[in-house]
Amino acid sequence: MPNQFLLAIVFGLIVAAISYFARFLTLSGSLATFALAVVVFGIGGWQWTVPILTFFVSSSILSKLGKKDKDQFDALFEKSGTRDWGQVAANGGVAGAIVVLSVLFPVYDLYSLYLGAIAAVTADTWGTEIGLLSKGKTVSILTMKPVPQGTSGGVSEDGVLGGVAGAALIALSGYFWYPDLLTAFGVVLAGALGSALDSVLGASLQGQYLCGICGKTTERRVHCARPAQRTRGLAWMNNDVVNGICAAVGAAVVWLAEMLR
Repeated sequence: MPNQFLLAIVFGLIVAAISYFARFLTLSGSLATFALAVVVFGIGGWQWTVPILTFFVSSSILSKLGKKDKDQFDALFEKSGTRDWGQVAANGGVAGAIVVLSVLFPVYDLYSLYLGAIAAVTADTWGTEIGLLSKGKTVSILTMKPVPQGTSGGVSEDGVLGGVAGAALIALSGYFWYPDLLTAFGVVLAGALGSALDSVLGASLQGQYLCGICGKTTERRVHCARPAQRTRGLAWMNNDVVNGICAAVGAAVVWLAEMLR
């Protein structure tokens, strides 16, 4: 274990440094990623590291694809594509907690729940990034009526398919350690349902604000250097909270699927 944690520290430093200089992460995001990497790799080794590394690398690359086309949506989102510590915690916190629980309660096999949590945030991230590049119609997940691209709770056909593909990639990344098709199906289902709930929360309870200067609806509390007026949702329900719930639901879906088998 000491040798594995030493290797985890080296691995975490490398990932954090590369991510910071590649502008995938802010400084706070890099520090949070380092801490998460030490926990996941130090406790679980490659079995637990490969899936979350797959999420991080694939999502970071997707966030940079078509960046010029995506820049027009920056004012709508609470945070930019360069992730900070809050985004790292929201996307990886539930997974990290499951890794710790797997040590505290070794009698339970929590690996599939871990994959479900990662599949959910991967599906959500892939769905968002691919949806922003989509040329198809974007509709509200609640009303199915057309909404502008980048609207919280908006979904597109390309985005939904991309999200399912992301969840399938996570299922595949852990398949070496659980060669079970039913579990793989449960992980993909967890990704799809977790991402769908994320969109539902984005269209209903997540805080939305109206800028009094430019008139745009945004997730940001401050826009055009002025406080924006909340028009919908709960003030504390920001994107990080929604992503954390998405991850928890992904784990819960797999748990329920395992219980019903």
